[in-house]
Amino acid sequence: MFRLDYDGVVRSLSSYARRKVREGALAVILIGSLARGNYTAFSDADVVVVVPDGSAPGDPAERVGEFLDPSLPIDLDPFVYEKSELVEMARQGRRIVDEILRVGRILAGDPGILEELERNWRSRES
Repeated sequence: MFRLDYDGVVRSLSSYARRKVREGALAVILIGSLARGNYTAFSDADVVVVVPDGSAPGDPAERVGEFLDPSLPIDLDPFVYEKSELVEMARQGRRIVDEILRVGRILAGDPGILEELERNWRSRES
């Protein structure tokens, strides 16, 4: 039977996240089944990579390639957003921000990003 070495995967993802923060990312946040705890042996790792405004030209889908890492023990699915894009998504009530706020786990970087997203998420209810 197949099993996922959760602790080993999280250690590898944390190392990846610290490396990305050293390279300029503001934070790397684990979401998806690994963050929720309902992963399987065939799960991938969903991470939100928050980068400084102006540092990631183009569409978010075009930014993914720079953040892939085939050396990880699990397939990686990075979502790359500039900070202001993510804040605006919180104001709009986007599902990915809901996921970040409900189950997101900071792997590396500034935990204050979660507080800022929470404030902007709540501001839409006012």
